[in-house]
Amino acid sequence: MKALYNYLVLLLLIVINTSCLKAGLDDLETYNQNDITNIRFEYRWWDESGKRLRVIEMGTEKTIDNNAKEIVCSIKVPDATQTFTTEIRNQVSLSTLAINVDASSSARINPVGGAPAMGTFPSDFSAKEFVYKVTAGNGDDANWTIRITNFVK
Repeated sequence: MKALYNYLVLLLLIVINTSCLKAGLDDLETYNQNDITNIRFEYRWWDESGKRLRVIEMGTEKTIDNNAKEIVCSIKVPDATQTFTTEIRNQVSLSTLAINVDASSSARINPVGGAPAMGTFPSDFSAKEFVYKVTAGNGDDANWTIRITNFVK
């Protein structure tokens, strides 16, 4: 009897979760933009006293050229604070940063050549020039160059 009950519940769930809708659905827009609209660099460290990961964003002056597909930026390490101590600040370098970018809707970003992968920490930006392939939702792609002209500590 219990098995019959389970089969009836399963049959009911199957019927409830099926749809007869085959037409009348809106087509989703296929995006054709493959731009990078913003870039940020940050430093991350483990705060043993607070038992947590801490993050501080670097000051980044940037020029974004959508026609040339190029971003030229200057990075400035913030002054020391109570949590971002001088000792931690001294560890910050181009080889210990993480990068965050904002891109066009539905775009994918992949490193080209020796460019550090997005989301990897720490990443090494000491070469100061990197290329990323930005692919739009419709498949159009563009190579973006990110150039670091200055690192001020």
